[in-house]
Amino acid sequence: MQVVLLVWGSFWIGMAATITAPWNYMLIRFLIGAVGATFVTNQVWCSLMFASNVVGTANACAAGWGNLGGGVTQIFMVVVLFEPFKAAGMEADKAWRVSMSVPAILLLLCAIAVKLLCWDTPRARRFDVAVTGKTQSPSLWDYWEVVKDPKVLLMAMQYSACFGTELAMNNVLATHFRTYFQMNAGDAASLAGAFGLMNLFARPLGGIASDKLYQRILWCS
Repeated sequence: MQVVLLVWGSFWIGMAATITAPWNYMLIRFLIGAVGATFVTNQVWCSLMFASNVVGTANACAAGWGNLGGGVTQIFMVVVLFEPFKAAGMEADKAWRVSMSVPAILLLLCAIAVKLLCWDTPRARRFDVAVTGKTQSPSLWDYWEVVKDPKVLLMAMQYSACFGTELAMNNVLATHFRTYFQMNAGDAASLAGAFGLMNLFARPLGGIASDKLYQRILWCS
């Protein structure tokens, strides 16, 4: 699934270079949004790969450094790609379209690397009944049994508010700085990127704290 999502994202990010109208923009952004589901498969993967006493740190580092990309991308796309392409003589419209090809290629390379180099579990290259002990896939009823648990609902609400805010901030900060503070594109992107760069330490610290609590406090176990 991870590979499928990455290839899907690679295709639609590349297609973003063909946008000519608002409806194109909205549709392609919607389709690119599906790539965010790689976060879920990533967290499941980490949970399979790491022992319970360190899984909080592993998940938090993977998630935090993944979210770090929200900051890196804003800086990379503008400062490293768009502005140099413009300086090389490209029109702004062409420069941003050419820039979109770079993350598309990077996502495709990442998908290939995951497919060729990564194992599904610590003991098996691909999921296998003999290794996982599972004889059938979860049903919709299984999902319902999980979702109706009040603790799950509480965590979902908490996470949607927290991560939803982060996504919204990543989305609008650069535009906000350009509109209200008349910054140039490079400065606005760099300042907006600093918000995402906090994930270098902010989220991993939460995972480390979680593992410490797991070791010392009974109800966390």
